[in-house]
Amino acid sequence: MSIYIFSRPIHSGKTTELLHWCNKQKNIAGVLMPDVDGSRKILDLQTKEIFDIECTDAGDTKKQLTSVGRYHFYTAAFEKGNAIITKALLQNPDLLIIDEAGKLELEGKGFYESIIKAVEFFENEKTAGNLLITVRESLCEEVITFFKIEDCQVIHRLADIP
Repeated sequence: MSIYIFSRPIHSGKTTELLHWCNKQKNIAGVLMPDVDGSRKILDLQTKEIFDIECTDAGDTKKQLTSVGRYHFYTAAFEKGNAIITKALLQNPDLLIIDEAGKLELEGKGFYESIIKAVEFFENEKTAGNLLITVRESLCEEVITFFKIEDCQVIHRLADIP
């Protein structure tokens, strides 16, 4: 088992690169958060289901939102994303991907609960498979410290995953 932190600067194409890379992999699970037509979505890597997470008109919705900076996300979408990750942990894939750990997660929101569970799961020496978490470069050390990730490899290219 290994934990990889895929880290590069903000808006440097981490998710896009992951999306293309994942299409060539087998036995992967987890979630990606690609931009599609100008708004953020969640992609379930196993089922290929894609659904909205970013609310582009926060003043016009009655749905519960989780906000960070100028972005507003549907809280229920994070709940669904967390359920996808939790289910994937039970299936023990070769690679579990969580895109991403950021400011929300450092506030105990977003994918916080899933990251806690996944790190604990993959730090177990008997666990097969690997965990990959994307993190913007400016938050990398803070995320590693905050989630108490004791043994991880910070990578900047997906080619660095064996």
